[in-house]
Amino acid sequence: MDGWLAVACLWLAGAGWGAQVSGRGVTAAGLALTTLLGGAGLALAIRTFLAGHDLPLVLGTVGALGAAALLVFTRRE
Repeated sequence: MDGWLAVACLWLAGAGWGAQVSGRGVTAAGLALTTLLGGAGLALAIRTFLAGHDLPLVLGTVGALGAAALLVFTRRE
């Protein structure tokens, strides 16, 4: 269960970061939230990786990068 929670946290952190970068700028509250989500997700993913499950770490990091890139490069108004 920790692995899927890690994936969700990392995806949300990536999406939040992409939304901030593509928007009007990075805010302190948004930066704090994405940093906390990313740190918690990475800690959970590393814990599950050390327990022998590598899929959450791979899915979480690749998904976070993909979500950030998607939100940065899509046109929003």
